Amino acid sequence: MNGKIEYPQDFFVNIDNDQHRLGRITLNLHSDGFVVEIDIVQKESRKIWHHVDTIYKLEHADDALQTAVQRLSQFLSGQG
Repeated sequence: MNGKIEYPQDFFVNIDNDQHRLGRITLNLHSDGFVVEIDIVQKESRKIWHHVDTIYKLEHADDALQTAVQRLSQFLSGQG
């Protein structure tokens, strides 16, 4: 292994009280920083049920993931 991280990377988040859907955070690296796409997907097929948001120009992968989880949480709680 060469230690290089490949993008895009998908991260899945369980949604309380919803056995059929998951939150999906897709992390990608562009020339101007990290980009995260936040979607609600069907659990079995992984097809997009609802696109929540796309956030651009984030400096660090860890910060990008934390921001995406916060945005997903806001959406699921009805705050946006």
